[in-house]
Amino acid sequence: MVNTNPAVEEYRNFVASLAVGDGVNRVFLNSDEDKALIVLVELFRSAKTIVRIFAANLCQHVGNQIAYIEAISDFIEKGGEVRILLNKFDREAAQQSDLYKRLAYYKSEEKPICVKETTARPYYINDESKKEVHFTIADSKGFRIETDTLERTARCNFNNPEEAEGIIKFFDEEFEKPYANEINLLELFNYGNQ
Repeated sequence: MVNTNPAVEEYRNFVASLAVGDGVNRVFLNSDEDKALIVLVELFRSAKTIVRIFAANLCQHVGNQIAYIEAISDFIEKGGEVRILLNKFDREAAQQSDLYKRLAYYKSEEKPICVKETTARPYYINDESKKEVHFTIADSKGFRIETDTLERTARCNFNNPEEAEGIIKFFDEEFEKPYANEINLLELFNYGNQ
């Protein structure tokens, strides 16, 4: 069922205009699951080469929404690469997740997808409370940084290469750490053993 709330549609149009804007570097705030989904879908639509995702497990909430799964699928179908780091991976939940089933299918098709587990708990350096953040980065300029993972409050921008560069540096370093273990998506669903 499509959300026809006028305020949600207005927000969707606002986000879409920023995503296709001509290099507008504009920070905007984002909160709640519906609005998070709108921004994440637009990040996938605007990305050309790679999307990096740092999350808890992607098995519930936004990660389990059909619009999210379709957006990540469309991006992969266009030749995009997806790298995911999870710090609360739940194997049983993943096996029930439509997102993971789709990612495993694409992995079986040898698409550039890599999902890893990590123990990292990222936070802003200047945050004395060290509140954990999650994020999605499109290419090297667009991002959604979730600063409150319970309320889904986030800072977003579709064109800030400088800030994106710092987030990418952190992500790539963590992605290559020895304790970042790849999750075998094919084994998760017994691909090739049927």
